[in-house]
Amino acid sequence: MGVRVFRVLFLTLLGLLVGVSLALGYLAYAYTRQLPDLAQFERLRLTATSVLYARDGTPIAQIASVEEGRAIHRSLVRLEEVSPAAVAAIVFSEDRRFFQHYGVDFVRLLGALYAIARGDLQGGSTITTQVIKNTLLKELAQARSLERKFKEWALALELERRYTKEEILEMYLNIIPWGGNAVGIKGAAEAYFGKDPAALTLAEGLYLASLIPAPNARYADLPGVRQRMRFLLDQMVAEGWVSPEVAEASWREPLVPKGWQARYDGEGNLLEAKLVDPEARLVRQLDFRMAPYFVLEVRRFLEARFGREKVYGEGGLKVYTTLDPAMQRAAERAAEEARLPEGADLAIVGLDPETGEVLAMVGGIRREEDEYNRATRALRNPGSAVKPFVYATAFEEGFTQATLVPDRPLEFPDPSQPQGVWRPKNFSGTFLNREITVRYALDLSLNLPAIYTANAIGVEKVARKLSEAGFAVRYPTLAIAIGGASITPVDLAAAYAAFANGGYRVTPLYVLRVEDAKGTVLYQASPERRRLFSPEAAYQGWDLLKGYVYDLGERGLAKGARIPGRVVGGKTGTTNEARDLWFAGVTRGLSAVVWVGRDDNKPLRMGGREPSSSVVNPPIWRAFVAEALRGRPGGDIPPPSGLVQARVDLVSGKPAPEGVAMWFPEGRVPLPPVEPPTEATPPPPSEPQAQAAPEAPPTPPLEEPHGTSP
Repeated sequence: MGVRVFRVLFLTLLGLLVGVSLALGYLAYAYTRQLPDLAQFERLRLTATSVLYARDGTPIAQIASVEEGRAIHRSLVRLEEVSPAAVAAIVFSEDRRFFQHYGVDFVRLLGALYAIARGDLQGGSTITTQVIKNTLLKELAQARSLERKFKEWALALELERRYTKEEILEMYLNIIPWGGNAVGIKGAAEAYFGKDPAALTLAEGLYLASLIPAPNARYADLPGVRQRMRFLLDQMVAEGWVSPEVAEASWREPLVPKGWQARYDGEGNLLEAKLVDPEARLVRQLDFRMAPYFVLEVRRFLEARFGREKVYGEGGLKVYTTLDPAMQRAAERAAEEARLPEGADLAIVGLDPETGEVLAMVGGIRREEDEYNRATRALRNPGSAVKPFVYATAFEEGFTQATLVPDRPLEFPDPSQPQGVWRPKNFSGTFLNREITVRYALDLSLNLPAIYTANAIGVEKVARKLSEAGFAVRYPTLAIAIGGASITPVDLAAAYAAFANGGYRVTPLYVLRVEDAKGTVLYQASPERRRLFSPEAAYQGWDLLKGYVYDLGERGLAKGARIPGRVVGGKTGTTNEARDLWFAGVTRGLSAVVWVGRDDNKPLRMGGREPSSSVVNPPIWRAFVAEALRGRPGGDIPPPSGLVQARVDLVSGKPAPEGVAMWFPEGRVPLPPVEPPTEATPPPPSEPQAQAAPEAPPTPPLEEPHGTSP
């Protein structure tokens, strides 16, 4: 009887075991019948953080990719780029038999099956199955089901067949979520400790390993994580992974993750811990190390060039920019130390006049969440800073720096003005009531000679030239000769480059090269230059700009821009009611612009008075340029062939040995006046004529004219 009962029980149990096995086998077949093709693994797009570099290779910013509407901080790294101590800590914590099993750890699997029998689907995961869960089976990652387990095991076996252990471990370190918006070991190392994964210590590796099962909850529980670290260290010693001395040194390391305040005793015991800033570990979608406004412009370029899906949905770009860190620091220091009118903001731009590469950019006095880049988006009237372009256009039409232009009252028909007549004025309301040289007219920054010049050569020609230079010209009226057009600071710097590079308007360039995560070059910059002036006209324009800085000595409007040991040229500009203040200047190796104004375009006031650009802007420009070009060549720009230098009286334009040295086209040098010989003492035909003594220049009030519209 007993044997019969035993046989029945045995057969019953055997039947149950076979039934369970068949059921599990059927479930395994059903769940694994349609597995994702592992070939997709090669094509997986792992979103990654894009890194922006300065021209010297210094990282300047990160652009996080976006998954499911949130910024993800992840940068792909190679296994050898992670400290061995951190790797050991993570492997020991998550899958200490990783290098012995074949994707499925049967020791852990038995424990997992036991847990399943008790209704608990936890356990059994290996590093290999976690790679599968977070990639090919991401849609099932949160599902605690047999379906996910069977699929994970099947795919894990195939993954182990195709890849080495080192390759799988590298995948794991790059895809595992670490809480907040950090994904992967590089994102985690930066988010929690602000360091590169190669510099992680064993203690930091253990901390990160302890977070993996529930990173957000465990981040908020530093004491609990410390207990887990102690447990892991003891086990690592027991199993021979580390020596007791190494474990003790790691325990005594005063570990303080970002956002925490913590205090330890000499034995490594946590005495005090307080989470003061839970968001400290979060990486913003756009994270700056320097030059925030420049970075914003680079981001705009990337979006336009590659599309938002590539930049944010895939990322992983390496973007090599034109930024010069030393010049950028000089620009930011000049902005910080600038004396500005009440409520004013500013923009500073410096670019290479040969290539257009933007070397430094300040788009405003940085305020939190301020993304309005005044350097690239503030389209404002340039005031008198436009006049060098008017005169350079006239040089192409046969004018020279010694050409005489009137500084007298002028009238032009204009139906929009009272009585149908536009009567432009100089800023002071006064005039010399005589003809003066183009050079002297610019030195004094007079309006009337500039308007006369534009009218003489044709306002349509001037308007066309200004448009080619980058100015926004709405109507070709004579007002454009004194600032009645608009331009941004960066475009004005690109236009002024023509006076230093032989006549080319350069296109501002922000990015030199873009590579994807594999190093494939996606974009290679090619500088764009467009002929604006002839080399002869451009150099005469450069000579005019030098004159504006040096001709009048201490009476000069741009004296504040002079830099000892360096030849500079430039022009101020002030618009109506001092709404915009400018200084645009060039020197060897740099074209730079400083703009000052209010975002609401209200008139500026400084100490209760209307400020002038000649007082505000040149010192800022000098502070930036002098520091930016420290140690670099500072000589004059060499002239092109076809120009000769002669000394000329600044006012009358007549040759004068003690006059101002100016450059002229060959055959256009002013000649001394020919005096008719007297009957008593006729001069011999071969004797040179006596040169007239230079005429002393009048001393009217210096001008800083405003841009106006008729």
